[in-house]
Amino acid sequence: MIYSEVSGTLIKILVSKNQIIEEDTDLLVIECMKMHIPITAKKRGKIIDIFIKEGDLISEGDKLLEVVYDF
Repeated sequence: MIYSEVSGTLIKILVSKNQIIEEDTDLLVIECMKMHIPITAKKRGKIIDIFIKEGDLISEGDKLLEVVYDF
């Protein structure tokens, strides 16, 4: 599971459901205090579900993506 570490606006989703991701792949971009903050994969996995949509206001701790690692 990937949770938000900051509050802000989700401006871009860079992955889709069932997509295989590699370590250091950018997954999402959050705008926080006029800065664009990429959320990246910490290791290889597969996107199972996306819980947010572009334009959503998110808070620290919000659930963003479900990821299965080392599938």
